[in-house]
Amino acid sequence: MTGTLIRLAFAGIRSRLLASVLTVLLCSAAAATIVLALEVGATARDPWQRTFDAATGAHVFANVASAEDARRIANLPGVAERDDPVPNTNTALIGREDRLQLAAPPSAPQIGKPVAIDGSVNPGNGIVLERSFADALNLGVGTTIRLATPDGSIELPVVGTAVSPAQPRYPRRNPGLAWIAPATLERIQPDSTRWRWTEAVRLTDPTAATAFAERAAAAAPPGTTSFETWQDQRDSALQDAAPTRLVLTTYTIVLLAVVFAVVAILVAARASAQHREIGLLKAIGVTPRQVTVVFALESAALGLLAVAIGFAVGVVLAPQLAASSGATMLGSPTIAANPWHLLVAALPVLIVLIGSASSSTRRSTRFSTLHAIQSGAPVPAGRSRLARLTSRLALPVPLSLGLKDLLTRRHRAVRLAGAIAVTGAAIVFALSMQANLQARTAGTVSDVPRELPVLVYTLDAVLLLITATTLVAVALLSVRERVRDYGVLKTIGLTPRQIAGSLISAHTALAVIAAIVSIPTGIALYVVVYAIAGGSSADRVIAPWWWLALVPVGTVLLVILATTLPARLATRIPPADALRYE
Repeated sequence: MTGTLIRLAFAGIRSRLLASVLTVLLCSAAAATIVLALEVGATARDPWQRTFDAATGAHVFANVASAEDARRIANLPGVAERDDPVPNTNTALIGREDRLQLAAPPSAPQIGKPVAIDGSVNPGNGIVLERSFADALNLGVGTTIRLATPDGSIELPVVGTAVSPAQPRYPRRNPGLAWIAPATLERIQPDSTRWRWTEAVRLTDPTAATAFAERAAAAAPPGTTSFETWQDQRDSALQDAAPTRLVLTTYTIVLLAVVFAVVAILVAARASAQHREIGLLKAIGVTPRQVTVVFALESAALGLLAVAIGFAVGVVLAPQLAASSGATMLGSPTIAANPWHLLVAALPVLIVLIGSASSSTRRSTRFSTLHAIQSGAPVPAGRSRLARLTSRLALPVPLSLGLKDLLTRRHRAVRLAGAIAVTGAAIVFALSMQANLQARTAGTVSDVPRELPVLVYTLDAVLLLITATTLVAVALLSVRERVRDYGVLKTIGLTPRQIAGSLISAHTALAVIAAIVSIPTGIALYVVVYAIAGGSSADRVIAPWWWLALVPVGTVLLVILATTLPARLATRIPPADALRYE
């Protein structure tokens, strides 16, 4: 029986090529976003480790109030290597709101040392800038910066740029980091009581870094010290991918919702078209549950193909999305394909596919075997209340006919409207994000990775493509199911333009309602994601109303373009052929 069910599942799949391609495209996009969310952080592990090794990274960084406190920590049991305490002070750049943490190693450091990128790491009478800070402010080697001092300002030439495994990308870690000579530090902040000190140590057992930091903190006066282990440094560096992962997770949920709606529409249409075949299967002993398995098997197989495609796409694109984190590391993020991520991506996709196929097929098996064999198609569904209400309104004939047909298949209409609304919500999300970026004060460095807006716009484009393809597929299904009705309408005098208009106008009306619903939905989605990302409600900006008004307008244009071709096909069927169609 299993072999029979498998053969039935894939019988005639060539005739469902558009539906199959649409399912694979949609599921591939969902799987790719899942893989990207999992991979994008891991891609920076290798370059961070190389940076840590090149810098002889500290297993523990201690920030303390005095040099004596720093030496006390360096002498604790478990320390294998240590450097002299390094004095630090904070200052501001003249003419800008940006601030710098200035570190002044008394001699060439051996632990947690800056790794040269351009120029020299020996500051001399100048300053060495951490690379992400220099890139954010467009400060190259040879430029001069002015720093605030208690007595005015001081000008320093930039002699080099470097990276440190302990410093995340600016401005996510603010203030930025720079290295100067001790003599320069005394000129910028003569009052040594206002200095802070850092102590970098390497341990005999690096895995005990957290325990060492806790032990050292317990021995120090409360509130005077802070510690950062090498694990904290790595996590902080990889945290640069957090906004990208959050956006990818959001769009994964959006795509899975669209998958459920679209696959339910396609599977329900196939079940409706195979009404008589389902009756014959029941007549030979196939149970309704086994019929459901037939439809679920095809969806699952397409889902597995889509997951494989999505995994390959996600693995390749992940390093590109993590490129911003490379500003603080040696080298660019690398491919870090994890086979377990393939399984993690497959589970939600398959669950949604099988659940969607099962829910839409269950209704198609609730009829008697005799009825299915005697009829060439299922009995038309009774008109919904909304369809009956539409018939009472003084609407144009084409729109009235189109709405009655669309609303009679209310489950399809609801699912299609849901897919359109979710897509529109994603567009509203992107518009609000763009408005928030544009509302920043001129000259302020953004902590949003530059790849993030491109990612959002790309995912929106994919959603629009999928929605447009879905509209074409649903319109073609409507045409195929109403061929005989179109023949009758032509016979009683409706023109081809009126018949085409009935299909286009009904789908347009549905899309307008969905687009209006998508605006508050998208705003709510943006507010939730913005809050999860840690943004302040005072800084949150929603897209202006004239931007949001473009969503319904764009939706109408998209629906008209997507349904025009199927509508033309409906008008080209001769009435005689249409009346004989079964």
